[in-house]
Amino acid sequence: MEIFFIYQELQTLGVTANYKGRKQIALSVQLALQNEDRLNNVVKEIYWVVADQLGCDRSDIERNIRTAIRAAWKNNPRRFQELAGYPMCSPPCASELLSILTTYFQRRQLPAR
Repeated sequence: MEIFFIYQELQTLGVTANYKGRKQIALSVQLALQNEDRLNNVVKEIYWVVADQLGCDRSDIERNIRTAIRAAWKNNPRRFQELAGYPMCSPPCASELLSILTTYFQRRQLPAR
């Protein structure tokens, strides 16, 4: 999947380029789209891989994603529910966001990369 489409969707949530978590979310979703089983072990199969790719600490990945989620929830909680396809009364955790976005892009069947 082109990372552009993921960035575009994150933009609708208010996660702009000034958030470190933006790129980390996009790379994480790409990994999950390549192999959905990675969502069963997000820390080792996604966070560690993204941290290695970006040259940062593994703990930074989840923290930056959580920061982006808080901003996105504040900016556009309705869009979260549209993406998830179910009601949400609070922001998702980091792994839930990755699952929501992965499922959303799978449903849209956007071109694979």
